[in-house]
Amino acid sequence: MKIRLAEANDIPEICGLYNEFFIYNSALQPQYYKIAVEKGSYPKSVVENNTEDIYVAVDNNIIIGLIHIAEESTPPYDCFVQHRYATIIDLFVTKNNRNKGVGGRLLESAKQWAKTRKLDYIELNVLSENENGMQFYCHEKFKSVSQIMRYTL
Repeated sequence: MKIRLAEANDIPEICGLYNEFFIYNSALQPQYYKIAVEKGSYPKSVVENNTEDIYVAVDNNIIIGLIHIAEESTPPYDCFVQHRYATIIDLFVTKNNRNKGVGGRLLESAKQWAKTRKLDYIELNVLSENENGMQFYCHEKFKSVSQIMRYTL
């Protein structure tokens, strides 16, 4: 298996992974997520952007996982300590390739990406129903620093 930056010619395969990701999220939170079809504009915009990237995990010339990471800054308000940081937007590994170290290797690429850019930290959101994801991030030394709460009207 190899981890590398996504290229424009990877977009059709990346779309397939996003379509699986949408199914996965819709099963976890059907009240907020639905099955959708990625046609390529989203990954294309990331591949062409200077402040974000997608890394892909490739095995036998097939993309089996991806991580989308973006550079962010804290809002320019006096109450915030200013930071430049990375946000993991998406991390997804195909079902048959989970628990084989693919996610860890993708995450390591994202960590190196953030270090190269001299960012202060990496943050992410994970669905509360995604117990495997939360266990993975805890294993990778991520700590909870806030919690999103909703009141349904």
